[in-house]
Amino acid sequence: MPRKGRSVFSELVVAYLFLGGTGAGACAVMAVAGLLVDGDQLRLCAASRFLDERGRAYGRFFGTGLTAGVAVLVLGMICLTADVGRPDRLVLLAVSEPTNYLVLGAWSLSACFGLGVLAVLAWRGILPTTLAAFRVLGVLLAVVSFVTMTYTGLLLSSMASVPLWHSLWLPVMFVLSSLSCGIALVLASAILGRSACAFASVLRMLVRIDGLIIVVEVLVLAAWLVAVCAAAGAGSADANATSTDAAALASVRLLLAGPDALAFWVGLVAVGLVVPLAIDVIASCALSSPRVSLATQSGQTAFLASATGVLIGGACLRATVVSAALVPAAVSLL
Repeated sequence: MPRKGRSVFSELVVAYLFLGGTGAGACAVMAVAGLLVDGDQLRLCAASRFLDERGRAYGRFFGTGLTAGVAVLVLGMICLTADVGRPDRLVLLAVSEPTNYLVLGAWSLSACFGLGVLAVLAWRGILPTTLAAFRVLGVLLAVVSFVTMTYTGLLLSSMASVPLWHSLWLPVMFVLSSLSCGIALVLASAILGRSACAFASVLRMLVRIDGLIIVVEVLVLAAWLVAVCAAAGAGSADANATSTDAAALASVRLLLAGPDALAFWVGLVAVGLVVPLAIDVIASCALSSPRVSLATQSGQTAFLASATGVLIGGACLRATVVSAALVPAAVSLL
């Protein structure tokens, strides 16, 4: 099966889709977590510029998680800029048609980066901040992070010429994957940043939430593939079938049994969904056991393995969704 020239987007765009979604997901998770911090405690920590014992713990946890999210977001922006070729083209894009998803994405990505940097400085105590400012910053960061996670899926689903993408299930799947990858990045940064023990209850809650997200993600993934096949009339020998229907079914075959099947079944389904879900379920059912405690090496290793699997799965999801996408004119290449 010749594959030359078949990809709609380059590898740099695939990397951007993954890194941008993961970074925005981590920023969203940290923003919501920050909004749930007790106001009196946060006020005292802010007053001390996070120099007291409790303030240092908060600063380490939120500062490390947000730094990881912003860093991954920046890597995604670098990939996007490299694909475009010149940074000034991104500026032109940002001031073009206001209703374009790309314009929405350019602004949301920039806002997410800017607010993320401010949040890092605030939680590190570098930027003097009041409780009210923390709350406003958290809300704004959560909103723009959600927009950043959402727009890529909306952009792809709006492309009617690519039947594999032209489904409302795709944006939902991208948002769920971004949230799961964001949680994985936060969990890994907390463990590697040595703040997991102090925030063990928060991380355990995130593990439970991630397990639920993965379950929903599996259902949405199945619904997306079924919807694509149903829209194309899968299995029918209708003489009125169009080239768009043929492209849709060919794309699904590439995912499930073609050249992209290994990355789909092993990278996404097995490593990215099944293994992390199994670890999350085991951890949720035995959180009182010292073997899964975040204070132990074995417990941290298990959670890092789960986080790594989620991130691998998120990367494979974007790679296979882009790689298997066919436009009707490209079916003749297969």
